[in-house]
Amino acid sequence: MAAMAHRFRPRSITLRDGATLRVRPLQPADKDLLTAGFERLSEHSRYRRFMSPMPRLPPALLASLTEIDHRDHEALVAIDRASGHLSGIARYIRSTDDPEAAEVAVTVADDWQRRGVGRVLLELLTDRARREGIRRFTALVLADNRSAMGLLSTLGDTEVRPGGSELRLAIELPAHRGIGAQLAEALRAAASGALVARRAPLPPASIGRPIRTVVVGTDGSETAARAVAVAVELAARAGGRLHVVSAHRTAGRAPRATAALEEAGAAAREAGLDAITHARGGNAAEVLVAVALEADADLLVVGNRGMTGVARHLLGSVPDRVSHHAPCSVLIVRTTGARAT
Repeated sequence: MAAMAHRFRPRSITLRDGATLRVRPLQPADKDLLTAGFERLSEHSRYRRFMSPMPRLPPALLASLTEIDHRDHEALVAIDRASGHLSGIARYIRSTDDPEAAEVAVTVADDWQRRGVGRVLLELLTDRARREGIRRFTALVLADNRSAMGLLSTLGDTEVRPGGSELRLAIELPAHRGIGAQLAEALRAAASGALVARRAPLPPASIGRPIRTVVVGTDGSETAARAVAVAVELAARAGGRLHVVSAHRTAGRAPRATAALEEAGAAAREAGLDAITHARGGNAAEVLVAVALEADADLLVVGNRGMTGVARHLLGSVPDRVSHHAPCSVLIVRTTGARAT
């Protein structure tokens, strides 16, 4: 009963331009509302929110975004009273390692941006977080986004994970009220695209859940061939589906991706599987995560090393990014003789 005392009470908010919004907690019954709001977002807005291509909201992700406890995971929605459309949403997810910290994300519909919706939602969410014992918000920026480093270094303490591809920004919340200058500046950074928010995590697969859909990445390398062999074996044993993915950064590399898929497809057919292949342009990790989401995968398989030279360096970051953003369990296959990573 004590937890109920902190629940957010719905209220009406009038913006500077006279528009009126109703702000209330997100509920499980809001799946259609959230889906409609997602579909109104531009491709660029979707990418900034989820850090990967996101053509649609898969059922598992939609469930994890709406079926929340309102303590460790809170989400507030702003609904336009005139149209009933979703104008924006703000959420925090408490860290499992630090109960006084939570990742924060604010998303505003494209046609409502720069009207004060994000600021209103962040102020209300910050108040909710304080009431639940949260003392700081964290957010992420890609570590290779050099243009954002100078700005973000003025906002709060930063931490770079060893070998990671992201920089974590931690901003202390004002003790009593308001969002403070640092959080307000971070909100402006997010609006400009300098700051990004991690996609809300999917619920972990239940122990003992059977593997029905396996996704594996390949670039035609020896490491990838080993990962494909493991994925084929797992899918065959489970009698499940296999999706094989190959990403290419430029059109000139598309034939190589196609050849890698043909080789993997042949290996699958030998095991009695009819693999579904995906050749897509873009960053390998982002493409893998996107296909795993679309396929509602139970397992994503990648190799732990790439080829030689620059290609090896680029692929080496794929397991790291995939392990942080995949919507399912991830299996990183070691190549014989490879050093531990």
